[in-house]
Amino acid sequence: MAPPVPERFTVHIRLGRDGDIDEWLATDTLLDRPVLIRVLNPGANAVRRRLFRQNVQATAAVSHVHLAAVYTLHVDDESAYAVTEWNGGVSVEDRIRAGETIPVGEFLPNAAGLAEALAALHAVGVVHGTIEPSAIHFSAAHPAKLGAAGRTSTGEGPEADTAALARTLRAAITGTTEPGIAASQVAEGLSPEVDAALAAAESGQLSAAALASALREIRYEPRQITTRGWTWTWLIPATVLVVAAAVIAVVGLSIDTNSESPFLFPATPQPRPVVATTIPPLASTTTTLPAGLIGFSAAVADPYGDGIEHDERLPLLADGDIETSWTTERYFDPLPLIKKGVGVILSPVAKARTLEVVATFGTSFSIAWSSDSSRPIAEWEHISSAVISTGTTTIQLPDRDGGSWLLWLTDLPDDGSGEYVAVVREVRFGS
Repeated sequence: MAPPVPERFTVHIRLGRDGDIDEWLATDTLLDRPVLIRVLNPGANAVRRRLFRQNVQATAAVSHVHLAAVYTLHVDDESAYAVTEWNGGVSVEDRIRAGETIPVGEFLPNAAGLAEALAALHAVGVVHGTIEPSAIHFSAAHPAKLGAAGRTSTGEGPEADTAALARTLRAAITGTTEPGIAASQVAEGLSPEVDAALAAAESGQLSAAALASALREIRYEPRQITTRGWTWTWLIPATVLVVAAAVIAVVGLSIDTNSESPFLFPATPQPRPVVATTIPPLASTTTTLPAGLIGFSAAVADPYGDGIEHDERLPLLADGDIETSWTTERYFDPLPLIKKGVGVILSPVAKARTLEVVATFGTSFSIAWSSDSSRPIAEWEHISSAVISTGTTTIQLPDRDGGSWLLWLTDLPDDGSGEYVAVVREVRFGS
């Protein structure tokens, strides 16, 4: 049932529950804007209603672009609610659950802004006290917002607040709450300085203001792709080729051929050998692996398609030559419009600590793990997500015994011809 709020607010839908607080999407008809109404559980006692009021009032005392604004507050003997800003964003917690992260290009400005918002709260003596992935909302091209006004604070101080924010920021960019995975190892193009700043904040060495300053000083410079424009000079070699082809055709037609000639190619092409869909572990072949690398077997994972994705090219994932590659099929539409994804199941022969992927710029992917490679893709444990932005991404893998790793491609770059394809040149497991 919709909460009892003034007539100026038109309540649309219940969005969910945040602890003992229900969240409703509504419209402020007086100001013609969407709002989020956070309603405290009707069964809350007087102490909880008082804490709700104090928390919301403290948050409302600070105005910052990365802090969800508080528009109004109501508390009486029976109910309590706060009307706050609604930016249409999805919580970091929900993004992680869906296998998504904050885009690398938008991470640093939002991370620094969130730290500045927290510093503004601390400057007036306010401790948020409940920062976690569900407390931060983000939508593309909009400032990330620190919200969750009215929660019961943990009672800890600014140092714990900052550490919690650093952990949440790391989860937002890596796509996992695993503490051993560093941001720069998952988000291609992100400087290791980000890892150092977040680690210092987590350990209590940086205040929120100092964390914001450190993140502001770090530059993110993705690889620039340059393309050459069309030129009339391209017609010269094209014309030469056309003329040459015509001459060869005329000469060929004028030759009296002999069906017994050994120089003629057979009219019927010879059948190609059948190639298996998996490659054996490199350790079992004559190939000598460089020190620190682990052999693996691979199999195509295409449960939402025809089950085939250039299977015969799988051995090129581990041949040590970046000039050769496994590629996806070419798609005429973006992959998300066709199917949920396509990928490769990788089974290392020993415990691996890192996974390096060399692939085309703009390829979006996620990494998952399962003790049983035959399980449905949806049941695999999501580890992280990333976008290739400089050609190579190295991922720090969590500690897992045995099992298989899934390199799952979720979006493919446009190759410039209007078709979508990903080229994976090498996959390397490190010990």
